[in-house]
Amino acid sequence: MQIYYNLEDIPVTDRDSVVTFGVFDGLHLGHQAVIHQVVRDATAEDLSSTVLAFHPHPMAFLAPERCPPILTPRRKRLELLERLSVDMSIFVRFDSYLAEMSPCTFVREVLVRKLRARQVIVGYECQFGKNRAGNAEVLRTLGAQFKFDVTIMPPTIVDEEPVHSTRVRKAVVEGELDFVIKLLGRPYSIIGRVVRGDGLGRQLGFPTANINDENQIHPPNGVYAIRAKLENRLYGGILNMGMRPTVDGLNYQIEAHLFNFNEDVYGREIEIFFIKKVRDEQKFPDMDRLVNQINHDVEIARSMLDAET
Repeated sequence: MQIYYNLEDIPVTDRDSVVTFGVFDGLHLGHQAVIHQVVRDATAEDLSSTVLAFHPHPMAFLAPERCPPILTPRRKRLELLERLSVDMSIFVRFDSYLAEMSPCTFVREVLVRKLRARQVIVGYECQFGKNRAGNAEVLRTLGAQFKFDVTIMPPTIVDEEPVHSTRVRKAVVEGELDFVIKLLGRPYSIIGRVVRGDGLGRQLGFPTANINDENQIHPPNGVYAIRAKLENRLYGGILNMGMRPTVDGLNYQIEAHLFNFNEDVYGREIEIFFIKKVRDEQKFPDMDRLVNQINHDVEIARSMLDAET
């Protein structure tokens, strides 16, 4: 897959493309349906399948105070797009240049001149151009003007409602992990760097990786059975996320203990997949009670992972 981070870097080509564009935060089943159609149609016509994604979220530029926390970091989206067999992914920064483009200018300068769109495929709620003046019908009109086909994809329905990123965020925040899988087609995950902690986990007999993620949305505080990915290797484990009320209750931390693992991972990137919740966060009267509970939590987490399909 070819990857570009601004439009100017895309080389001149004589190959036309099937294009979709949007934020694609979450890359949920609705996004996947659009991208599958892009890849199918491009393959059938020997065209380039192209995804143009805005990063960061346009709201980070237009109204930062109302910008939602992200579901899927850019590098995770790139991994998923490659799995979907996309030929070219372009992640462009949404800035004043894009914000001021009229729908017609965006179509003419970006989709037609730069990306050589012969077909554009978007979701039914598509919005683009200055003040979000463009929608699906505007795109159809512009397609006729600039001689490219337009396909508007219908909503993807799960439990009688359309799948969209707002619905995924709500499910994550409410801790509905099984439902999140139904919306995403995969377990929800966060990605971050392992940072130095206070070493308490090791003192208690459960060494942990303290994780600093990138402003992703989190499930509720508590203890979770997890899968962790380090350099394309998967490990089972248990994760505590919250304020550690038994210890100090002052700082929010994400701490993962990986089973059958004893490596130095400081500074390395780790991806945490939330599989099942073990219990809510709680305060214990002393450290001995905490250690006993952690031992019990580990047994439960192992059983949950063993039962996972």
